[in-house]
Amino acid sequence: MEATEKLAEAARVGNIDVLYELLCSTPFLLESFEQVQFTDTPLHIAASEGCTQFGIEIMSLKPSFCGKLNTDGFSPLDLALRNGHRETVTRQVQFNPDLIRVQRKGRITPLQNVAEKMI
Repeated sequence: MEATEKLAEAARVGNIDVLYELLCSTPFLLESFEQVQFTDTPLHIAASEGCTQFGIEIMSLKPSFCGKLNTDGFSPLDLALRNGHRETVTRQVQFNPDLIRVQRKGRITPLQNVAEKMI
């Protein structure tokens, strides 16, 4: 299994120890996600699964992942909202309040998404 696959699995289960082991053996692993415009970063995976602590680590290491869209046009915050992971949503917004304005597919922001559900 290659490093990106191991990282995806670590994000899926929230294994922070594996994250740092991989970063020690493959120092530019996170930078490889910057090369692709639309991709599921480890933060997208952690947000989808509700692995809040893992997400916090990734946000600290690579803040740029917060505003990145995946191939379906969703940000990590969108995915956490869609999957009902309130703690993950809260921690992402605490980390960067501007994330509520990141436009996803259809130019919809997480703030608009929440407002529509409340009406």
